[in-house]
Amino acid sequence: MGYEELAREFCEIEFLQSRKRLSMMKTLSAGGEDGAMLCVYHFGGRILAGEIAKMLELSPGRTTNIINMLEKRRYIFREPDREDRRKVYIVLTQEGSAYITERYENSLRMYCDLFEKLGEHDSAEYFRILKRLHEIADEIWEEQNL
Repeated sequence: MGYEELAREFCEIEFLQSRKRLSMMKTLSAGGEDGAMLCVYHFGGRILAGEIAKMLELSPGRTTNIINMLEKRRYIFREPDREDRRKVYIVLTQEGSAYITERYENSLRMYCDLFEKLGEHDSAEYFRILKRLHEIADEIWEEQNL
């Protein structure tokens, strides 16, 4: 099998898997609302709005839309910085913390089941290859200034 054929097969598998993940919605998404909440959660429940945009590589407008939606759901609230009113902290509420914790735990259970079925040896091999793929992809993207 040639490299182009392997690349096509990889793209098809990735496309099908992403569609399955979207339809199941059992796992956390790295972007959007879940991604923003994970950022807040990761930083102890309080982070500057600009840091969310930076970490998720979102435009300020998209970040504001996400924050507005999360605020409507009462998952977060805005807290102006006392020293610099231009800075706004995003703070998790109890409801937001419970939501993101539940989503994270559901994802952990699903992936734990997946790796248990795959087996210890194959799981370790999968991660070895996945890490190598990411290293190579980073090298290529750096070379091509992507």
